[in-house]
Amino acid sequence: MNSSRAQKKVLACFAGVCLGVVVCSACRETPADTTPSPTTPDSPGAAPPPDLIRPFPTGLRGELVFQSDRGGRTELYRLDLAAGRLTALAASPASRDEVPRWSPDGTQIVFKSDRGSVGTAPHGGRPDLHLWLVRADGTGLRRLTDGPGSDGDPSWMPDGRSIVFTSNRDSRGDIYRVWLTDGRIERLTRNLAGRAIMPAVAPDGRRAAFAGQTLVRRKFWQYQIYLLDLTSGEAQLLPTPGGACWPAWSPDGRRLLSVGLDEEPSALILRDLATNTRQPFVAHPKLWSYYPDWSSNGQFVAFSVSPAHHKGEDWDLAITPVVRPHQFMRLTHGAGNDRLPDWKP
Repeated sequence: MNSSRAQKKVLACFAGVCLGVVVCSACRETPADTTPSPTTPDSPGAAPPPDLIRPFPTGLRGELVFQSDRGGRTELYRLDLAAGRLTALAASPASRDEVPRWSPDGTQIVFKSDRGSVGTAPHGGRPDLHLWLVRADGTGLRRLTDGPGSDGDPSWMPDGRSIVFTSNRDSRGDIYRVWLTDGRIERLTRNLAGRAIMPAVAPDGRRAAFAGQTLVRRKFWQYQIYLLDLTSGEAQLLPTPGGACWPAWSPDGRRLLSVGLDEEPSALILRDLATNTRQPFVAHPKLWSYYPDWSSNGQFVAFSVSPAHHKGEDWDLAITPVVRPHQFMRLTHGAGNDRLPDWKP
């Protein structure tokens, strides 16, 4: 495909500032690229990094951390959006590292990993997963949670002193909170109908949205979004036709993105919490949209797209301006699954 015809420059204007962003035509085709993506460290035997779109979109700022299984096992990467540069983070050929999340001050990253685990999880026969911390430069790796069962889906409290997460240590799945100073753990939900997973703490630290499993018609399990009051422990259901998962708060705490499950392929759904109204945010007739995360200024959303969620998958990172969500652009392409992006504060 002729690159001059396949791409066009779109001016995305936010608060009076125009950013020139190169967007794939039709926002659905991925340019071929044989140029290796830069990654560090470049040690012998290192897993091949994810493939970045070349030429990389211009006019972007900030940094994403995400997971990719391009090399077989799931590993973590940092993506400098301004430079179009990848950096491997806390890579270990013997471990599975997933769901990275920046600390509020951008100095640390929490993630779940099976490194150092003994035995298998109650469901699935895999080693237990626990939470780990690492500095942004890849040093200072330390384990945060331990014990039986698996922990995951971490979400920082705004003050950076504790992390909300999900675990099956006492049930099929509930929401917990761990303090960084002493490792103290508090259980926040108790035996929801099915499982409570994917917590996301609100910007003000008063509530957490999460996906809760509920029984629906014909005895099938379904996920719905709940709002958990972190002081009282009360959970409020935000029903969505067909179900929803992976909630993500806007920086002002007024809106909530989630993955709508009522149709296939899935779309991102934007909910205004003041009016309790919902509308499709990113929808594509041939691509699944998952794992949304907002930029800290609320102007962009990072997420992942796949043409075959239930058939082999093939997730690529994408980004879209909030004012023009239909004009999303891919950041990665090629083999492997690039998922769960998190934007550096």
